[in-house]
Order: sequence, then structure tokens, then C-alpha cells
Amino acid sequence: MKRWFWVVLVVLSLGLTLFGLLRPRTEQGLSVNVVRVEQGEFIREVRANGTVEARVYTLTFPRPGRVAEVRVREGELVEAGQVLALLETTNEQAQLRSLQETVAALQARARAAEADYQSNRTRLQNQLTEVRRNLRLSQELLRVGGVAQGEVERLLRQESDLLAQLASLNQARASTQRDLEAQLQARQSEMASLQRTVAQATLRAPVAGTVAAVGYLAGVETTAAAGAASIRLIEAGSLRVQARLAEADVPAVRPGQPVRLELDAAPEQPLQGKVDRLGVQAEVAGSGGSAVLPVFVRFLDKEAEAIARPGLTVTVRITTLRLPRALKIPLEALVEEQGQRFVWVVDTQSRTVRKQPIVLKARNLTQAAVEGLADDSILVSLPPETLKEGTRVSYRLPDGGR
Repeated sequence: MKRWFWVVLVVLSLGLTLFGLLRPRTEQGLSVNVVRVEQGEFIREVRANGTVEARVYTLTFPRPGRVAEVRVREGELVEAGQVLALLETTNEQAQLRSLQETVAALQARARAAEADYQSNRTRLQNQLTEVRRNLRLSQELLRVGGVAQGEVERLLRQESDLLAQLASLNQARASTQRDLEAQLQARQSEMASLQRTVAQATLRAPVAGTVAAVGYLAGVETTAAAGAASIRLIEAGSLRVQARLAEADVPAVRPGQPVRLELDAAPEQPLQGKVDRLGVQAEVAGSGGSAVLPVFVRFLDKEAEAIARPGLTVTVRITTLRLPRALKIPLEALVEEQGQRFVWVVDTQSRTVRKQPIVLKARNLTQAAVEGLADDSILVSLPPETLKEGTRVSYRLPDGGR
């Protein structure tokens, strides 16, 4: 009985094995990778490397002296004309006050001398008028014998004497005026020199901006020589990026295009900008390299001046094309042969493929914007050369489906 049991068991096992080997198999198809068509915003960018730059003013006192006061700190915002630092001017101010008093005294002397001149001149002119009136009367009386010749001669001498006094008075006035004017000019010249010295003791901001560095310390002597201490000021609104644009990308870039700026020092804080202008002359990048053209980008974010610093390196991403709604496919799914563009579309029911011509609207580094596909299409990625119309395929969808 046991022997028959083992015989039957062996026969069933052999039968099942033969059935598994000889039964018809379902065809699995060619294994391929697939991708889905996406719908959404399509962006084409040009990338370049650049450097942050700005108009930087290096401000120094035009004369040596001891620093009396520093009124700003690094990073502080200042307005045009704001006082940044002061030199001591105690001695100059004292000399200026003394000169002002001297000038005032000279001006008072000049006014007094002029008043005295006018008084004496008036007196002499009145006397001269009186003498001339008496002289005319005496001359008339002399003709009729009313006075002696000596009286007329006396009046003539008085007239001559008064004219001489007036001439002497005018000469003395001119001499006094020349002397006082010379003294006034000398003192006023000294005052002007001192006033310039005092003015040079005040360091002001020529423009509005941000203080980048402060090299002065209160109480420390400073010189006006090259390389001396200074205050560096970055002009407000002058911050920009200069990037080097590959010549192949030049035709796609124009002023006004939006830019994404990623500072290497702060990659997690991208900033917005726009193309300001393109350079006027290209240059060769390296020995025997291709040409590059400078492109200048303005920052649009207000916080740029708090993050960007002149000299920092930055990645520039210029948006040259933006399509708000587009059908997008990976470049790996696009096939270009003999001037024709097409994709292999998977029929999800029969699991076969067909060649679908498409219209290429634009492309970037990873995607293409196309027309001629349904927005739910599944495409073969990196299609093998052996793929033909109607080929049965096996695949796994990127989202895990089948």
C-alpha cells in the first residue's frame, strides 16, 4: 500500500513539472523606462558666474590732525552730507576768533577815518565857499574903489590855502584807505585760510550709502598721506553683479529680464534682480577659450545691501523665456531624427508603443515644452534603437504604478 502511495506521488510531481514547462507563457515585452507628461510653468534660463560690485568711496581728511570724534559705525546707513568724523580745531577756532576781532577793529577804524574825512572836507568846502563869495564881492568893490587891492589879494591867498588843505585831506584819505585795505586784505586772507582748515576738519558723506569700514579712532593722530586711515562708503543703489556670459547665450539675453541671484556665501537666501545692460566688448576666457561678454545685473530686493558685499561670488540665473502653461517632457524622451521630432507613446491598455510627432516650442537644460500630446501621456525615456511601432513593452511608472 505504501509503495503505491509513493508511485502516485512521483507521477503527480512529474506531471505538474511537465505542465509548468509546456504551458503557454504570457509575453512580458521589452523592458523600458517611462515618464509622464507634465503640465505647468516652463522656464528657460541662462546661467553664469559673477561677482558683486558697487561704487565704493574711500573718504579721508585732506589734512593731518588729531581725530576729535567719529560719529558712525560699520554697517550704518548715512545720508548725503552727514558728518562722519571730526578733527580737533581748538587752536584754529581761537585764531579765527582773534582775526575776526582784528578785522572788526580795522573796519571800525576805516569807518571812523571816513567819517573824520567827510567832516573835515565839509568844513573846508564851506570855508572855501564863503571865501569865494567874499572874493567875488571884493573884486566888484575894487572896480569902483570900494576896497583896497590888498583885501582882494588876501582873499585869493585864503582860497589857495583852502584848496591846498582839501588836496592834502584827499591825499591823506587815500593813503589811510590803502593802508587799512591792505591790513584788511591780509587779515581776511588769513581768516579764509583758517576757515578752509576748519572746514577740512569735517569729513562728510558725499552720497547716501552704507558705511563699509571705519579706520579712524578718536584721539589718534592721522595723516593725509596715501594709505592712511579712511572711512569706506558704499553708495546706496549702486550694488550690482557683473557676470561673464558665454557667447552662445548672448542672443537670448536682453535688458529687463528677471534674474535669480544665488550668493555662494548665502545660497539659502536667493535674491531677485534684473538685467541692467550688456557689455559693449567681449573678451576671451582663458588661453584659446571661447569669448565671454560682461552682463550687469541690478538687485531688486531691499535686503540685498544687508546680504551682498562687494567682491562676493554669485551664481546668476537669467530667465530668458517663461511659459505660464505648457506641456513639459524630459529631454530623455525626445527623439530627433532627420529633422523630425517625435516621442514614443505607451498605450496603457495594450502595453504597446507608437511613434508620435510633436512640435517643439522651447527647451532648457532638462525639459522641453511641446505641443501634440495629451496631458496624461506616458512616454518611453531613453528609447532603445530597436523600438518599433507596436512593440510590446513592460515598465514601471515613476510613481510606483504599473
